Amino acid sequence: MFYKNKLKTKVTTEKEFEYNLFEETPKNLSDDKREIASTKLVYNFITEDGALKSGYGFEVLKSPESTTDVDTETTVSIRGSDVKAIWRLKWWDYNTDTNHYYIFYYNDEGYICYDNLFMYRIATLIVPNDYTETPFATYYRSDSQDALLLSGAGDNLMVITGSGVETCDTAPLIKSCCSHYGKLFAVTASASSTLVYNEDTDITAWTDEKTKNLDFSDERGDLNKIISFDDYLYVFRDYGITKVSIYSSDEEFSINHMYQSDSYIYPNSIAQGGDRVFFLERSGLKSFNGSSVQNIELDCDYLLKGLSQKSCWATTFDGKYYLACRCDFDDGETIGCEGNSAGYINNTLIVYDYLTEHVDIMRGADINQVLALNNPYKSKLVACFYNQNKGKIGQLTKDGKLFGENLKGVWQSVKTDLGYHGQKKRIKSFNIKTSGEVKVVLASEREEKTYTVLGSDRMQKVRTNIVGNEFSVKIIAEGDVAISNFILQASVIK
Repeated sequence: MFYKNKLKTKVTTEKEFEYNLFEETPKNLSDDKREIASTKLVYNFITEDGALKSGYGFEVLKSPESTTDVDTETTVSIRGSDVKAIWRLKWWDYNTDTNHYYIFYYNDEGYICYDNLFMYRIATLIVPNDYTETPFATYYRSDSQDALLLSGAGDNLMVITGSGVETCDTAPLIKSCCSHYGKLFAVTASASSTLVYNEDTDITAWTDEKTKNLDFSDERGDLNKIISFDDYLYVFRDYGITKVSIYSSDEEFSINHMYQSDSYIYPNSIAQGGDRVFFLERSGLKSFNGSSVQNIELDCDYLLKGLSQKSCWATTFDGKYYLACRCDFDDGETIGCEGNSAGYINNTLIVYDYLTEHVDIMRGADINQVLALNNPYKSKLVACFYNQNKGKIGQLTKDGKLFGENLKGVWQSVKTDLGYHGQKKRIKSFNIKTSGEVKVVLASEREEKTYTVLGSDRMQKVRTNIVGNEFSVKIIAEGDVAISNFILQASVIK
């Protein structure tokens, strides 16, 4: 006599879950549960093509010795033990009918040093000065030439062009200036609520008798930066943007307040790229197109919240906005400069592609300033630094190293129930393609396991055995690596 087996057996369903959303930027959601494979946190990887590749880094600045052989480069020698500021200058050589491109910097010895970027270098050149602290710097056009204007405590205003160096002992400290429609406009350190203008664009001929003032004493605060943009003059202020329109009469101006912010605009974050001007407020990143301000949803901007960005610095280069700033990653890791015993000022470089809206994050570099060295031959983004790298000028790389030291790259997924809420799952294996060694951390509410995978030119399958209801994935690598085609194989137990 036979009886039916009444014992219940578990039914499993085999599933594959592709993690091919590496190009996403991290997002902060309270429930931490979103689409399978979505990114919670990523840094020190470049993800713009959907794979995890070696992140941004810096190496010592190198430059060609001529414009005819830009692939052969030599190191640019740096004088002093602390580079406090970096600037650029392009000037036209009338004798040779060519442009020359220079990098300038101010060091801890009080020297203004400079170097031609496309010429054989014997020694660093110096502009004599008596500045007692890092001077204000701004760029403007002087006598149809690009000019670097410096002014600061201890010395007179200085204008550096290809024609030489001119000084003025009657001009005040100038924070920002701009030549626009035959007039010179400036913001001075002593009267930050006033826009000063002069019919004489030769700033070395400055006298109080020649200048006139436009008062901007209102709730938008001090004036910080002047930009000639889209045929108008725009003044960026503590809490807003004001447009100045010039009529035929030198006494007639139209003043229009284009934008009022409810949070402070960081002056050194203001940078023009394409048909927009980008800037950072306490409330997030913004763009201005000449008529209105738009919010830029970085997704990762929660990393900035609650932190002062008074030492941030930004520039645009090759279709991207580069913002050196301070972030709180809150993940228990110590990356690069964060392990410095003297502390750090900034620890992050956010790279925002304003054409595709993609974001990559470099973590671990204590950047003081970033600067775009644009030219027709070999353009570069360079930076100077605080603390342990303060005596260096670095050029941007894509090798995931900071002056030869690997920066740990981390990609962290959100927690997910794999689309089967309340059901038990088992991660049985994963596939991965990686050119270098990586660590894969699989975690559930029950357990966590780490797997080391060596580099290969083939797809690899790694056996696992992780049980739980919710899972997260972390991928960790250092140095030169490319990671793609990550797929989880799981069984759903019904």
